[in-house]
Amino acid sequence: MTTSEQELRERLNQAYALPRGPARFAALDAVFRHADAAGDVPFAFSARMNAISDFHHGGDPTRAFLAFSWCLATFDRQPEVVEAYHARSLLWDFKWIVWALPQFPDIPLERTMAVLDDMQRRYQLAGHSLHAVHQHRWLVAHHVGDMEAAQEAYDRMVTAKRDSMSDCQACVPSGQVRHLTSLGRFDEAITIGEPYKRGGCTEQPQWMLSELLTPYLRTGRFDEAVEAHRDGYRRIRDDRHHLDNLAQHVLFCGLTGNEARGLELVERHLSWLERPSSPYAAMEFAASAALVLGRLRAAGHADLTLSRRSDDGTRRWEATVAEVHDELAAQARDLAARFDVRNGNRHQSERIAARMTATPVAQHVPLTVLAGRVTASEQATDPALAALVERVAALTAAGDQAGAARTRLDVAHTLRKAGRQEDAIEAAEEAVRSLDRAGLRDDALRCRHLLWELYRQRYHHRAAARVVLAELIRAGDLPDGLPPLEVVLEDAADLLHGAEGFTHLVTAAERHRANGDADAELRVLRKALGRLANRPPDDVAWALLARVDALGAAARPASAELLGRDQVAAAQLLNRAGRTDEALDRLDTAVTLFDGDELADDRRSARLYRARLQLRLGEPARAEAEAREVLAEDPDEHGYDATAVLALALRAQGRAAEAEKALAAQDMDEDDLDYYEQDLEPDDDED
Repeated sequence: MTTSEQELRERLNQAYALPRGPARFAALDAVFRHADAAGDVPFAFSARMNAISDFHHGGDPTRAFLAFSWCLATFDRQPEVVEAYHARSLLWDFKWIVWALPQFPDIPLERTMAVLDDMQRRYQLAGHSLHAVHQHRWLVAHHVGDMEAAQEAYDRMVTAKRDSMSDCQACVPSGQVRHLTSLGRFDEAITIGEPYKRGGCTEQPQWMLSELLTPYLRTGRFDEAVEAHRDGYRRIRDDRHHLDNLAQHVLFCGLTGNEARGLELVERHLSWLERPSSPYAAMEFAASAALVLGRLRAAGHADLTLSRRSDDGTRRWEATVAEVHDELAAQARDLAARFDVRNGNRHQSERIAARMTATPVAQHVPLTVLAGRVTASEQATDPALAALVERVAALTAAGDQAGAARTRLDVAHTLRKAGRQEDAIEAAEEAVRSLDRAGLRDDALRCRHLLWELYRQRYHHRAAARVVLAELIRAGDLPDGLPPLEVVLEDAADLLHGAEGFTHLVTAAERHRANGDADAELRVLRKALGRLANRPPDDVAWALLARVDALGAAARPASAELLGRDQVAAAQLLNRAGRTDEALDRLDTAVTLFDGDELADDRRSARLYRARLQLRLGEPARAEAEAREVLAEDPDEHGYDATAVLALALRAQGRAAEAEKALAAQDMDEDDLDYYEQDLEPDDDED
């Protein structure tokens, strides 16, 4: 059976409703297959073009290769199906493809160079500067270790004219910093890079901050290096696309006497090596991690354990520093050897071997408050914090693992109270690992709850918030001093939307019901009911509605406002299921409940919704009367919606001139009616 374009678009929307990652990418693959099977080339082209960016920034360049190759071939074969903006996007996407191709040792260099030559040909035909082409010729030569060719391409890039195909103002200097750093020209690298360490595009400033780490260290600018690490790592810690940049932060830890901090980073990201953004990124991370772990082993910590998990979170186990070091060193050497076979030299093997045995630049550069990053002014203004940090050090030196772990948690709380949220996060992250190692389960859960509260206040920590929330959910009942899990879940639903937030609400309601708290259960279920408009009507939805009806009827004292809103939410669900008559009955009840001046706004909204459903059922006269009354009562707040419904009702009765007059009075036109006309179409769930 051929899939229609509407069905393809629905599948595409469903794919993008999923979080960026394997599930979304697999769903996109399915959309492509259905579009190809249906022979819908324009849709298949557009869907793939839009997905290339998602694949690239989502850390899956292999899928980006496939989508790009298909689109390029289709563009050459059937240019008439390609929109002008997509033709331009193809030229832009060449850069992403050339950037990624060398990172896969099984892709011959000849193929990469052929793509580069094709990129240059197409740029010239389109009248573009070769600035971006020279930049990417430098990138390939630099990867291979051909520094003469790299310098030639670099010189051409910096003298070529920039145009609309050039990378952003910060991305080009990021490549320059990498080139100059590899030549030991550290001061020059800093001069070029520093003006762009505040931002630029989706890749910045995290890329630039990562590139500046080594120049800062090599010139003794440790304070700038610490800030670049703290800010840069925070920005990429949840982004697989930046695994190679993450490696630079792990390397930074190994070069500054921060092996403990480096171990934390290795432990957090080690599972990413099961599904790395590229073999090159995996090699970079494995080599940097081997440096940190090798230094720990040399310091007598070979038997220290790392908590490991599979990338999908289904398996968990422990391994020693020595075991993981040997594993990662072997992986880095093996990957480097594969690159060398492809490249025809030993450049990567020599570079990786040097990284894994690098000598620290400094004995210890404090990164966090717990590591001693407390300024003299902070010690003077917050002596209690300084005393706590000193106590952690004393307890650690005395071998009191549990006492030191609990005091780290005290430090995190103190930093939070002082408004130093990022410092508090770092301290709590250190504390939770030490509490876990000390076997202090309840204190570790208290620390995780603190992290949950800190993470959820900042958008860039949303991924980490989800992880720690899952750990709290797995724990079940939380220890004394913390809110019950059902309260945490309700808070989580306020933060997380879609199916994830809905599931948390349902789980919280179930826990309230088990505890016999009907009022709390109803409060949470009402929030869930309000989200059913974004879900297909199913058994869960109908059971939830029935429970809200039952609890609402039994509630004492009953709130007319809340009961009325329950009826409106129920009407939306019933209407989506095609049960319009039942939806109208619910709205009749809602309008009755919304009696009185204090609920006038709710009443008018319910009446307009009722009018739209009356239109759907072919009762335009009733809809007209409803809309006119609302318009007369409140032309300011509801004038737009009421006029749209009125115009459609008049048209349905053959009174087009009156409809046009009503629209003109509200300064509306045909485009303003699109949403309302779509609302009159049968829902997808109707038979």
